[in-house]
Amino acid sequence: MQQHRALILRSNRFLGSSLVNKGLLSSGDLEAANEKFMDAIQSPELLKSASILTTLLYDLKVLDEARLLEHIVDEHSIGLIDLDYIDIRPLPSTEIDLSLCWASSTIPFDKVDDTYMVASCYYLSAPVVKHWEESLEGKVVWYSTSMVSMSRGLERLEEVLAAEKIAAEEAAENE
Repeated sequence: MQQHRALILRSNRFLGSSLVNKGLLSSGDLEAANEKFMDAIQSPELLKSASILTTLLYDLKVLDEARLLEHIVDEHSIGLIDLDYIDIRPLPSTEIDLSLCWASSTIPFDKVDDTYMVASCYYLSAPVVKHWEESLEGKVVWYSTSMVSMSRGLERLEEVLAAEKIAAEEAAENE
């Protein structure tokens, strides 16, 4: 996660500013969230889950996630997806850094031809969108999702990757 520290800081700063600019959050609430967020990123144990969005939604309870999702769908014309209904698996011929997914609350969940389907809680954060669009080779179709859906999706992907690693190690031992 440390390798993504700059992206984490930039993406959260941009997201917070976007939320205030869109009238979804007050600047005072953002300041309070920034203090808690900065404390969280100082701790290696908390860095994985450090997110201004998590702080706003669950710690301070000053942001309405349904209103945020509605705004993203209406204003940006992107889809809304619940990753609980998606078969989460590593994409063929794509090396996805799971720590980057956690750091940016974003996950590429499907690929059709040269087009990636990507779910994110951070669509309003320009650094996240730019980073993923530059790192994925192909077109990107964006979807918004809830924090709970994202966390469950990333946890399932971790389980799949761990199972694949164990299977590969067992196959190597049997050769």
